[in-house]
Amino acid sequence: MIKSVLFVSKPIAPPYHDGTKCLVRDVALNLERVQPSVMSCAGAAPLGSVRLEAVYADSGSFTPALFDNVRAASWLLARSRADLWHFVFAPNSRTSRVGRAMKNLRRKPVVQTVASPPRSFEHPRDLLFGDVVVTQSRWTRAQFRRRYAALETEPPRIEVIYPPVAVLRRRSPEEISAARAQLEIEDGRPLFIYPGDLETSRGADTVAAAVKEIVRAVPNAMVVLAYRPKTSRAEDRARTLRARLPAEYTRLTSTFPDVLALVQGASAVLFPVEDLWGKVDLPIVLLEAMALGVPVIVLDKGPLAELGGVKRIQQQTPEALARAVYQLHTNSGEAAHIRDEQLLFVERQCRAVVTARAYEDLYLDLLS
Repeated sequence: MIKSVLFVSKPIAPPYHDGTKCLVRDVALNLERVQPSVMSCAGAAPLGSVRLEAVYADSGSFTPALFDNVRAASWLLARSRADLWHFVFAPNSRTSRVGRAMKNLRRKPVVQTVASPPRSFEHPRDLLFGDVVVTQSRWTRAQFRRRYAALETEPPRIEVIYPPVAVLRRRSPEEISAARAQLEIEDGRPLFIYPGDLETSRGADTVAAAVKEIVRAVPNAMVVLAYRPKTSRAEDRARTLRARLPAEYTRLTSTFPDVLALVQGASAVLFPVEDLWGKVDLPIVLLEAMALGVPVIVLDKGPLAELGGVKRIQQQTPEALARAVYQLHTNSGEAAHIRDEQLLFVERQCRAVVTARAYEDLYLDLLS
């Protein structure tokens, strides 16, 4: 009889603007040897052959409320009939403590995916409880192993599976033009986009400080900071940036309705980020840009160093970022090589079907 796997996560329902929700959706949709079910909400749209469990009241927010977590835990204890549980969340001691207790009470095999790196690796035993732990980069696995070694404690089994990228719908020239028009950006104008937060890293500040250098390197360039508020400080940071940035060369937009239309029409994606707290190790929007053939520029640090084919900068400075933009803009051969190598990396490592096969192998190993 086919075995069943339940994903324990935020509610899997639109909108899919969250790396955790996208991971669960894309893995579940591509499983073939087990029957997947996901925690969702009443009235959620069907998701292929995936079973939807109406655990939550609605599709939720970026950070689930305590009541939602209690509701999910109660449902797991009383109603789940799955053969294996797959927890997908950013680890914290409270949620991990509850997950460990439920695992022991129900005696379920557990896969635990670290949805994003924790703020601190200081107390790994408070964070990890899965029979198999999956990190989404070698960097995060190394941090956990290093800390376990310092504590002279054997680590759990930790595997690395990169985040999935679904097959993307390419936008038409008309859709790209319409997306630009929403921000009053002329067709044909060189566009560089930063798709990151404003408050948890220095990435946005680095891009903002580089605008004048970028415009000198690429005349008439437009730089867009497309951000999603993660904390109450986001809008204050946005106001500060707008006040200091030249309006003729920059745009700031929050929760743009079709950010991939902007990305697909961009000359490059800029991501000089040193702190990925609250993000997937390899942010989905970067992998999507790579799959769409848009060159990506990243800081060569942490998990981002594992992205294959991208343009790397060694220092988080405006000068280094502007120099990389100029090199891409003036060297069409290098830009074409980067596009090819990025696409190869995504196809081999991050396609949803590849990621799903890797997870399925883990499930069947534990269930055997």
